[in-house]
This record gives sequence, C-alpha cells and structure tokens, in this order.
Amino acid sequence: MPKLFDPYTLKGITLRNRIAASPMCQYMATDGVVSDWHLPHYAGLARGGAGLVVLEATAVSKEGRITPGDLGIWNDAQADALRPIVQAIKAAGATPGIQIAHAGRKASANRPWEGDDHIVDGDARGWKTIAPSAIAFGGDLGKVPTEMTKADILRVQQDFVDAAERARDAGFEWLML
Repeated sequence: MPKLFDPYTLKGITLRNRIAASPMCQYMATDGVVSDWHLPHYAGLARGGAGLVVLEATAVSKEGRITPGDLGIWNDAQADALRPIVQAIKAAGATPGIQIAHAGRKASANRPWEGDDHIVDGDARGWKTIAPSAIAFGGDLGKVPTEMTKADILRVQQDFVDAAERARDAGFEWLML
C-alpha cells in the first residue's frame, strides 16, 4: 500500500510525495501581475515539503478575475512574471502547478477584507461580468451578469487554451481547471 511520503506519478509527472498545497487565492496581484508577496509565499510552501504546489486561481482574461487583486495569465508579461516562482518551486524539489480560471458571475468582487461582495456599479475598480446565464450567484454577490453570447463562449474557450499554453511555456508541469 502506498504511503503519504511515497512518490506519486500521474501522466509522466512524478511528485516527490502525495502532499499538495492546494490553490488558495491571495488577492495580492496588481493588473494580474505577481507582487513581492507571491515568490516567498509559494517558495515557502515548496520548502515546507509539499510534492505539488498549485498557484491560486489565475484568470484567463481580465474580465475573468474574481477581484482586482487576482493573478492573471492573459498576456505574456504576466506569464513571464510567474517564471521566478516556478523556478523557486522546482529548486525546492516540488512540482509547480497552476489553477486557471474564469470567475463568471462571481467576478468583479471586492477582496475578502474589503467586503467580499460585488464592486458597486460606477466604481472604477469594477468591470462588466459575463456568465453562461443571466443569473446572479446570490448572497453578497447579487449582481446579475450579462449572459454570454456564442462569440463570448468561443472567446473564453480560446482564453483557456492561450492561458494553458502560457502556463506550460512558463514551466508549470501541472494544470488545474
């Protein structure tokens, strides 16, 4: 029977053990670009012994962010800024992973310590939200999103493809949707 600290291989990627640091939003980015917070945070998780370190929900498009503080990978500059984090995770012996995401109806929200609700209309920090249907999430996230058109759906699909390619090119070995 395998044990927690035994290596684990899946689809050609071998983790040093079965411990994973799961993606947890930090909301510390600016314009989708990592800040000084991210490198020591993720490197520390890798040095702590996790076999897999998965970066937080990283938006595939600007409109797909949960909050203005979300990481992004919708352009090459953002992907390039992630490379030192990938290198630090690998240097500590862990496998770097990333969760790519589109927030849909949960988008355009304040960070948890700023209210954890939708940014009010007219606030320059907010943006128009789109989702598969024009149904609000509910609770503090009550803003009704714009229902996606077929063109929107195709664009977001391509955003995911482009983000996955950028993640691979930045050195990530594990991708989570």
